[in-house]
Amino acid sequence: TDAQLAEYLQTYWFPSAPPAAIEQLLMYYPQDPTQGSPYDTGTLNELSPQFKRMASFQGDATFQAPRRFLLQQRSGSQSTWAFLNQRLKSVPVLGSFHSSDLFNIYAGNDLASYLVRFVTNLDPNGSGTLAWPKWTTSSPNLLTFLDGLITQQITQDTYRADAIAHMINVNLRYLR
Repeated sequence: TDAQLAEYLQTYWFPSAPPAAIEQLLMYYPQDPTQGSPYDTGTLNELSPQFKRMASFQGDATFQAPRRFLLQQRSGSQSTWAFLNQRLKSVPVLGSFHSSDLFNIYAGNDLASYLVRFVTNLDPNGSGTLAWPKWTTSSPNLLTFLDGLITQQITQDTYRADAIAHMINVNLRYLR
């Protein structure tokens, strides 16, 4: 229930947060499974009534919010690039799971050439691949890897912007 989740967040994640901050998190991370992680999968992968909600919260708290905060802080003073792996979203239960992007690199797939060029030249771009624009606060570009006929595209790192911005704020102020 909302009350149980609020108690869990208050007790184990943000014990010094005021109730209003916890309530705002509940609004950004609703119980509706179509709004949870893995995203854009409807009610698939809803293993329990709160599963996709908790997956969304935990993914943002531990991965998305820190990543976006780091990019926001560093992009003005050094070159930054970011990518999003949306491959394997149809994997039952997990969707596009943590570390699934490693197949793209270490199995010699399309991210490998970007990595080699970055290590060699401090720039992942080169001939024969989609140009990977830098991530900036004014244009938060993501090289997005997809399943299907189109395997790469440039998207904007603006998904769930309000929820992740609130998560960044709550993490900075109240994370245990």
